[in-house]
Amino acid sequence: MISLPLVRTFVTLADTGSFVETARRLGLAQSTVSLQLKRLEAALGVTLLERSHAGCRLTMRGTASLPHAKALLRSAERFAAVADGNRITIGCSGNIAAYYISEDLKRFLAAECSTVEWDIKVGTNPEVAEQLSVGAIDVATMEWPADAAHVEVRPWRSEPMVVIVPSDHRLARQQTLSKSELLRLEFIGGEPGSGTGTLLRRALGAQAEKLSITHNLKTTEAVKSAVKAGLGCSIVLAGAVREDVEMGRLAMLTLKGVKLEKVLYVAVASGLPRDSLPRRLADFLSS
Repeated sequence: MISLPLVRTFVTLADTGSFVETARRLGLAQSTVSLQLKRLEAALGVTLLERSHAGCRLTMRGTASLPHAKALLRSAERFAAVADGNRITIGCSGNIAAYYISEDLKRFLAAECSTVEWDIKVGTNPEVAEQLSVGAIDVATMEWPADAAHVEVRPWRSEPMVVIVPSDHRLARQQTLSKSELLRLEFIGGEPGSGTGTLLRRALGAQAEKLSITHNLKTTEAVKSAVKAGLGCSIVLAGAVREDVEMGRLAMLTLKGVKLEKVLYVAVASGLPRDSLPRRLADFLSS
């Protein structure tokens, strides 16, 4: 078994590059820091750090091991939080964090009638799935179902997808557009890993390959800004643009003859007790 204090010492050494600073941060003697690193390296049978008069630096094995060491410490922190029973960390894709989770979380906290401590971590859909699989978060809210072992995934809500164009665009006064009109537009792509491309391929079939995607931006906020500036059009969750449409900053259209909807999902580790806080939140969202 690997001792967590030894792992914490290794991670701190990697972050600081200094035995002196690591000793100061951990409240240990410098000789203790050196001894703990030696014990960890002996247990693993590898050299993690190269020592020098200037400090220390990661070896190739140390560089490969560092992300796992940090994940181990995060998992230990999550273990303590779960044992406490009154703290929860929710992982969200960017769109869900920005436009969807807040109101439902507020209702859940009100229904709990207790002081629940909560935190939200934002990442791409694949990042959120990975965080759930390694125990870095308690609950995942996602735009695409997690593909991981020992994870329970449920539908949360269904949200329409719409085409957005600048408010002065030639199509802005329309409420709908045809597939042929869609294929003549230049599109800006959004957050990677959200499943929008897969959704379009299912809805449009082979015609989806004819869509002209000129740029790919990382967030829906960046996409909206680019569309407002007239740099292109996009397809986004309707809930992400309702306020912009009401304020006249964007126009949104639906696609004729195509039901374009995205199912949002909630996921938790399988096998959790029904009365655990993560399971209660998942039950609340999926009810």
